[in-house]
Amino acid sequence: MGASGSEDAASAGGAESIRLRLTPEARDELRRALAGRPEGTGVRLWVERGVHPHPQMMVDRPSVRDLPVDSDGVLLLVDEASVRFLRDAEIRYRTDATPPGFEIVGPFLPTRAPAAPPPSAAPAAAAAPSGGSGPHAESEERVRQALRNIYDPEIPMNIIDLGLIYGMDWDAEGDLTIRMTMTSPGCPAVEELVREVETSARTASGVPKVRVEVVWEPPWGPERMTDFARRQFGYA
Repeated sequence: MGASGSEDAASAGGAESIRLRLTPEARDELRRALAGRPEGTGVRLWVERGVHPHPQMMVDRPSVRDLPVDSDGVLLLVDEASVRFLRDAEIRYRTDATPPGFEIVGPFLPTRAPAAPPPSAAPAAAAAPSGGSGPHAESEERVRQALRNIYDPEIPMNIIDLGLIYGMDWDAEGDLTIRMTMTSPGCPAVEELVREVETSARTASGVPKVRVEVVWEPPWGPERMTDFARRQFGYA
């Protein structure tokens, strides 16, 4: 994810190391933000949890629960509970945004969801099995990319890499049914996740009718995660 010339850093303590990168523009802006502040002041980084984890940052004083990261003279104060989300993240300063500002991107954070296709690109009214081919292949890929922005609220991983999406089925009218499961039958976020999946899939595909069916067979297990997710959680 790093840009050419970005700065690398790793924390010296904590249960696990965290690598963060600052683009040159972000480094310069953060240095300016810290100029004249009391000694020890840094830039706090944390992630608000939920189905759409959202990274935040602010100038602040350190606390005992911080993982300090010194990146080329910029002190980053990483919230210990947010480490898994912020691993290998990059802090950027977007001058092309209005107004200009920071963004934090990384492999464990949501990305911008793909825009809905134009009306002329709506799925054809023909049945086709899911599996990456057929008239709905492009729409399915857009849906999968959108669902990568939805996270299990208790696990720092999106529902696609967790393997919670079991399949997508299209009927003769072109409507979509998504079969998904949960990591456990007692998951307290079932309704919230179903609502987010339905909304995101409808927006990404352009299909007016999307139905989400929660299934429990076959039961979910770590073997259903992608190779990427299994590596992150130590299963591979």
